[in-house]
Amino acid sequence: MEKRPMSTITHEAEVQRQHPRYRLPMRCLHNGEPVPVIDLSVGGIGVKLRALDVKPGHIVDIILAFPFDGYELTLPMRAEVRYASKEHGRVGMRFVDVSPRQSNLLRFVLNAYLSGEVVEAGDVLDVVARRNEGKTREIPQRQQPVGLAASAAQYGRSMAGYGLIIAATVLLVGFIGTGIFQRLYIIPAQSAMITADLVTVPSPSNGQVTFIAAGNEIQAGEPLLTIQGPQGTSSIVIDSPCDCFVQARYSRTSNFVREGAPVLVLREKTSSPYITASIPQSDVLRFYRGAQAIVEYTDGTRVRDVPIEPIPTFSDDDAAAEHFLVKLAPGRKLDDSAIGQPVSVVFDTFSGSRIRATTQKISSGLSWVKTTTASLLAKGMGRTNTRQAGQQTESYNGERVANLK
Repeated sequence: MEKRPMSTITHEAEVQRQHPRYRLPMRCLHNGEPVPVIDLSVGGIGVKLRALDVKPGHIVDIILAFPFDGYELTLPMRAEVRYASKEHGRVGMRFVDVSPRQSNLLRFVLNAYLSGEVVEAGDVLDVVARRNEGKTREIPQRQQPVGLAASAAQYGRSMAGYGLIIAATVLLVGFIGTGIFQRLYIIPAQSAMITADLVTVPSPSNGQVTFIAAGNEIQAGEPLLTIQGPQGTSSIVIDSPCDCFVQARYSRTSNFVREGAPVLVLREKTSSPYITASIPQSDVLRFYRGAQAIVEYTDGTRVRDVPIEPIPTFSDDDAAAEHFLVKLAPGRKLDDSAIGQPVSVVFDTFSGSRIRATTQKISSGLSWVKTTTASLLAKGMGRTNTRQAGQQTESYNGERVANLK
C-alpha cells in the first residue's frame, strides 16, 4: 500500500481559533485555478496570499480536492475572507452556509487522514447519505404501585408534598402581606411615656431655701417654700397655686439655689395620668384620616383601641418640629408611681383607609340584602299560612253543614 505523507497538526489558542488546523495533502481550486493550501480545519481554510486577490468580507466559492486510492474526492464550499496578512503571506477564510452533509463529510475526511485509514468510495457515499438527526431517548415510565398499601403510601406522599408546597406558599404570602400592611397602615410611635399635667415651681431668685412644705398634699394658698435672699436680705414666700400633690422635690431646706432652678414639681388633684406619644411628621396626614392606638405597658399588659384625645390643630410650629405629639387615655387604672414610665404605642390607620370604607359598604349592602330577603320570605310564609287556614275553615264548615242535613 502506498504510503501517504504524514499530516501536520497546528493548534492555536482557544481565544484565537475554535478548531485545530491540519496540514493535509490536498488541493484547493478557485475559478478553476489551483490555490496553494497552507492548512485546513473544520471551520475554515488558510491559503497563500499571492494566489488570491481578495479583501476581508468577500465571499468566494472554492473546491476542496482530497486524493485517495484510485480517485479524488471534491467538496465544493463557500468561504468568507476573514483577514489577509501580508506579513505572513496568508489569507484566512471561514466556511459559511455549510450544510449538515458537507460538515459530516469534511469531518469524516479529516478523521480518515489523521487515522491513516484507506477511504473507499462506498464509505464516502455512506457519510453523504447519513442524516444529521438523532433518536429521541425514551424516558422509562415510573412503576405503578401494586396493592392498596402501596397506593395509599404513594398518595400520602403526594398529598404531603402538595401540603408542604401550599403551606410554604401561604407562609410566604402571609409574610409579604404582613410587611405590606405594616408599611401602609401601621405607624409606630417614636417615643411614648406616661405623664400628667405637672406644674414646676422654680426659684424666684438666688438664695437659700429656708422652708419647704412637708407632706405629699398641699392646699391652694398654703405656703409652699421660702427663699432667703443673699446676705440676709428679705425673704420671698411662694404659696401653692392649686390643690396639688407633690410629684417631685429637687431641693431641701438650707440648700442654696439659683434663680429659675426647679425646686418642686406639683400635680393637680383633678389631673389623671395619661400617655403622650410622638409620631413622625411624614405620617401626620395618615394619622388624621383615622387611627386606633395599641398600648403595651412595661408589665406586659396590652390595651387595644385606646381612646385618643382630640387631636390638636396642626400649626406652623408643629411643621417646624421633627415630631408630632399625640395625647392618649391610658385605657387602665394607673398609680402615681407610673408617671414617667415608658410605654410602647402603635397606631393602626386601617380603619380610616379606603379599603376599610369599601369593605364596610359591601358588608352593609350584604346585610341589607339578607334583611330584605328574610322579610320577603316571612311575608310569603305568612300569606301561605293565612291561605291554608282559610281553606281548613271552609272545609270544617262544609262538614258541619253536611252533618246537619
